[in-house]
Amino acid sequence: MKKILLILFTVVIFVVGSVLAYKKISYNKKEQEIIQLFNKESLESFSKNKDEILKKLKTLDKEEANEFYKKSRETNDIILEKINREHDNLSAKNFTDEKWNIANKFLNKYDLELFYLENDEVIIGESSDFYYKTFKDYVTEDYKEFLKIISDENMRIDHSINSSMSISLEEVANRIIARENFLEKYPDSKLSEYIHDLCNEYRRDYLYLYPDVVPDYKENLKEYKRFQEKYPNSPTTELIGYYLMELNTDNFEDNDNEALTRIIDEYINKYFYYGYLKEREKGNYFSYDSNKLFEEFKMIKEETSEVLKNSTQEEANKMYKDYLEDNNKILEKINENDYTMLDNAFYIGEGDIDKEKLNKQNKFLDSYGLEVTQIEDGFMLTEKKDFYYNIFKNYVSDDYKEFLKLRSEDIDYFEDSNSFDKYLEIIADKIVAWEKFLEKYPDSKLKRKAQNMSYTYRAGYIFRLTSSETRESLMNGKANDAVKEFNRFIKKYPNSPTSDIIKYYLENYKEEDIDTLISKKLNKNYEGE
Repeated sequence: MKKILLILFTVVIFVVGSVLAYKKISYNKKEQEIIQLFNKESLESFSKNKDEILKKLKTLDKEEANEFYKKSRETNDIILEKINREHDNLSAKNFTDEKWNIANKFLNKYDLELFYLENDEVIIGESSDFYYKTFKDYVTEDYKEFLKIISDENMRIDHSINSSMSISLEEVANRIIARENFLEKYPDSKLSEYIHDLCNEYRRDYLYLYPDVVPDYKENLKEYKRFQEKYPNSPTTELIGYYLMELNTDNFEDNDNEALTRIIDEYINKYFYYGYLKEREKGNYFSYDSNKLFEEFKMIKEETSEVLKNSTQEEANKMYKDYLEDNNKILEKINENDYTMLDNAFYIGEGDIDKEKLNKQNKFLDSYGLEVTQIEDGFMLTEKKDFYYNIFKNYVSDDYKEFLKLRSEDIDYFEDSNSFDKYLEIIADKIVAWEKFLEKYPDSKLKRKAQNMSYTYRAGYIFRLTSSETRESLMNGKANDAVKEFNRFIKKYPNSPTSDIIKYYLENYKEEDIDTLISKKLNKNYEGE
């Protein structure tokens, strides 16, 4: 029995050994077939160059190694171009999955790898982690981290045959975040501009900014929401928000990706310019073009201040007029450039103002004499109230000086908000201050501007207080807060033209067309002042 078992065991060993031997012979045969597809001498040119790189790196300091990395890439690209010319007969048709793996095992000896492109086209390139492994011990930390990012990303790609090295939207998102983190960590790196440009390209890929492509908007939307939730502080979250404002999510078929591409690409160019992260750290959210206009604004201010030192009062008066017009043109351009940002950037959630962000932006604008102020439907950029007074007060005539002083003391209020009531008595004082200016300087060249200011304050004050509630209160023989304010004004400023309008209202409030009558009174006073 033992003899029979021994014979059977011997037979099994022989059969298994024969099978393994056959497989090895078969594998070796396939390996030889694959190896014959490659020019060893050509491949060795790449590995020999690597040896030269390592030899050179040992003689360099870190900064020199950084520069040498760039040159080495250029040299390797030339070598690889030559290698691929010599292997232009390679095709995906030459390979099964097994042969593809055999080929890469062989090429790895030279730090090379096969990559599938499309339409059966394949190329030879450096191994995914080639540059990281070669340079990591010699370059500066920023270069090392950059090479590690690229190596890790390359290693995550499916390198199998027919994979076309495509990556998912989530992987694109990972690459965006990796580059944003790098730029935040190494803002002064010599790689930062290159990485910034690459990051913007990935943003375009992520949002499918290709005019001739129709993305799966519904499916992509899920990924964009995931990104916003996971990375709320990423600048790309802001970009996605703007994209979603333009995207028709109720009916995806109505979207025009060519138009979307144009709009979002313009936004990227405006707000994701090289250096924007440093500006945001300062609190500056304005576009690239507007930042250039800020510098123009500052330069004109400095030139104007210098010329004023040798000007007569008449010359200074004229300079103010011309300077104001020039500045208005610049500010109009900036507000037009950045209207979308100004409508959205300084709000949190549903209409609450982000005071910290707004204050930081205005702190940045201090050096220009500018500020972002709230208006009824958003925000706008304007000069600080005392901007012109501080520049011209020592050079212009008395009427100009007093006019600019009054403008520097202007207050911000909104007629349809509680802020009006808060400043009611101050607004009343402003009305009278402008009336006194017009009385004191009846021939001033600033008369029309002063009339405008007087009318603005007066009309806002009168219309606010002559509401239907005030009329109803008077009809009932009662004095509401508006009537009490009117009586206070008349008592304090009995000789004011505005007191005459208030008296007229209190005497004629029963008239059905009282609002029209008051409007005529206001306009008459405006034209007659």
